[in-house]
Order: sequence, then C-alpha cells, then structure tokens
Amino acid sequence: MIYLDYNATAPLHKNVIKKIQNLKFEEFGNPSSVHKIGRNSKKIVEEVRRNILSALKAKNYDLIFTSGATESNNLAIKGFIKKNNIKTIFSLQTEHASVIDVVKNLDIEKKFFNINSNGNINLKEIEELLSKQTSSFLVSIMFANNESGIIHPINEIAKIVRKYKGIIHCDGVQGLGKIEIDLDSLDVDLFSISSHKIGGPTGVGALLINTRNNISPEITGGGQEKNLRSGTENFLGIVGFGEAINEVNNLAKICNSEIKNNRDLLEANLKKLSNEIKIFGEDTNRLANTCYFAYPSMTSENQVIALDQKGICVSSGAACSSGKVEPSHVLKAMQVDEKYIHSAIRVSLGWDSTKEQIETFFNIWKSDCFKNGALNVR
Repeated sequence: MIYLDYNATAPLHKNVIKKIQNLKFEEFGNPSSVHKIGRNSKKIVEEVRRNILSALKAKNYDLIFTSGATESNNLAIKGFIKKNNIKTIFSLQTEHASVIDVVKNLDIEKKFFNINSNGNINLKEIEELLSKQTSSFLVSIMFANNESGIIHPINEIAKIVRKYKGIIHCDGVQGLGKIEIDLDSLDVDLFSISSHKIGGPTGVGALLINTRNNISPEITGGGQEKNLRSGTENFLGIVGFGEAINEVNNLAKICNSEIKNNRDLLEANLKKLSNEIKIFGEDTNRLANTCYFAYPSMTSENQVIALDQKGICVSSGAACSSGKVEPSHVLKAMQVDEKYIHSAIRVSLGWDSTKEQIETFFNIWKSDCFKNGALNVR
C-alpha cells in the first residue's frame, strides 16, 4: 500500500503509538478529578498545553483543547462574534467547509475577498475593502489551502486587519508540520490546529487565542478548558497530540527538503507527459508536499478508484463525510475550466513517502489513468 493522502490525515507517528502504549495506570484518569490519578492526568494535560504553545512560539496565547479543527473553527468564529458583537465577516470561497459553512449560516454581513486563477489574494483589494469598513469586523483566512496547498500571506493580511482595527482568525491546520510557525510574530488573534495532520490521533485539536482577545463558549457544562469548552478532556488524544507536537518542527524541515524533492520529481514527470496536464498553484507559494493536478481524460472519482485498486491512496481534494467525490469548490473559485475540475486529483506526501513510491505512483497513473482513461468528464 502506498499512502499519498497526508493532507486528509497523516498516519499515527511511531513515537505517538509508543507514548500511548507506555501510559501507566496512575496517569490515566479524568483530569477534573481531585484524587491522585486525576491530578496526574491534569498535570500531563497542562504539560502538553505548554509544549504546544512553546513549539508554536505562542507566548502571547492561551490554548483551548477541542475535538478537532472543525470545532476550533466554529468556536473561533461564532465564539468571537457572540462575545464581541461583530457586524461583518470577511473570508474566502476557498476555505475549508468548517469555515465556509459557518460563515454562510451567520446572521451578519458576509463578504468574500477575490482570488485569482493561481489562488492568490490581492492585498491591495483587502486593504481597500477594510479601509472602508465602518463597523466591527472579523476576517477568517486559512494559512494554507488543504486542496491546492497554496499558502496565503497571513503576516501581511494580519497587519492590514490590525491597521483597520479588525480581528483575524486563521485556520492553521495545513501549515502545521509543513511550515515552521511563529505565532507571536504572526500575531493573529485566533489560530486553529488539529492533531491528526501531524501524526497525532484523530478527534483532538486546539484553538489558540491571543491573550488580548475574549470569546464565548459554544459548548457549556462542566466548565473545563477555562469555561470555554466544557466536557471531559480527550486525555489519550491530548497525550498523543503532545507527542506529535514534539516532531512538528522536524517535520517542517523534512517537508521542505526530501518531501519537496519528491513532489518536484513527480511534477517534472507529469509535465513531460503532456502540455494538457495542469498543476494548480504551480506558479505561486504553496506547501512543499502537495501536488494538485488534472488531465481531462478520466473523472476524479474513476482515477481515485483505479489507483486504489492498485494499492495507492490519493484523493480528489478535501475529504468529506459522505465519502463521495464532489467537484472542488476551490477550483471553482479559481475559475478553473470545468474539464479540469472534474478530473483533478490531489497527491499529498509525508514523512514516509519515498522516491520509489512516487515513481510507482507516476507509472501506474500514466498507464491506468493517462493512457487508458476514457473521456468521460461530465
């Protein structure tokens, strides 16, 4: 089996598995319990919290554990708007569904910044729009796109947002473990992360909140996580997350060296095959592990199935709950031709991806999808 879908989820890192397996009985309890085992568990949770803040250079932030990035994004956006009476939200049509769907269902003014065919944002347009804003506003923009890998200039955007006295939330999920993050320098107000993208367990994530900001809880009850996220902490998940975060900066270095070399090799081979092969975001700043491409000879779904039958795991873009292959809203927003939208697949590499695996993928894709694909694009 060749796994090339790290942007959907990364395999559990070997150190994470070892850490969870070696937990002692005396360490495993409810962190809210007052007895010794509970206190031991609480101590471990707080140690992980400090380690994540340290790894992300986030001295000016509080960290709230959640069930994952979807909850973190919901808490950041809805929690901040509720607490601070925000009147307008700005975002992108290329955001993850956990942001787009939240934004669309808000009962406030909604505005979307434009992006070009390379998926880039126009900073001058952002400044022009925000300079005219007369009411309180929140901007929600992802660090890097989960489908295309395109990296947004969050540092510059944050400066513009602060200049016009707005608040910025950043979905940082895809950047974690692929780019070294310095949150104090980035200086965003709210930052969402997830464990399973860096080799930690699923079902656990976090929201980092700049200490100058306040939000309202979305889940109330027992008052855990500083009364901002009630419910017994996912202790095993947090332990695994803490072990994964120890690797995060090393993973970023690997991503921008060996992993990038393998991604570039794949794209060089693809471009040799045909001028009709389109690599999305090729000419812009993007994650070094991501290759999102299309050749209009076979639908995305049929390619994913054909490759799966040969033991290769890729995706058509974002993973969704239905498991169905849907046309990419990201490519639609980039105004990509329909024939490419319906034939796009995403290859996302990770620390266990090898040159040999990339060559195997390329040869199988060339024979099963490029040469033998029927023109069945809708």
